Amino acid sequence: MAVVASRSSLIGALLRIPVPSNRLTVLNFLQGLSRDELECLAEFHGAWVLEAEYSHNVNPYRLMADFFDPTSSDRWQNPDVRSHRTFVVLEWLDHIPCRIPQSRQLKKTDLKNAAA
Repeated sequence: MAVVASRSSLIGALLRIPVPSNRLTVLNFLQGLSRDELECLAEFHGAWVLEAEYSHNVNPYRLMADFFDPTSSDRWQNPDVRSHRTFVVLEWLDHIPCRIPQSRQLKKTDLKNAAA
């Protein structure tokens, strides 16, 4: 069974990404998006974080080509949807600082402390 995130939970998660001084502008931007557009942003940011795990020089603009490649996913077969989502992601990148997302790898001590 697939889990569908609500608009408010997607907005809340995406609001945790930008710097606090920009939060109101980002909130206004996110509130104007559909749930599908918010899901696309969340998936793109997740892909960016995963790429950052394996490379120290991850440029989100370069990643867009791979992310929206219609040969890698059935979801981007419609060129109108693909171009619209690309535009939404470009706008998103315009609202957040373009820096490599910080991920936190779990260590064995973290797991031991969580179990205690």
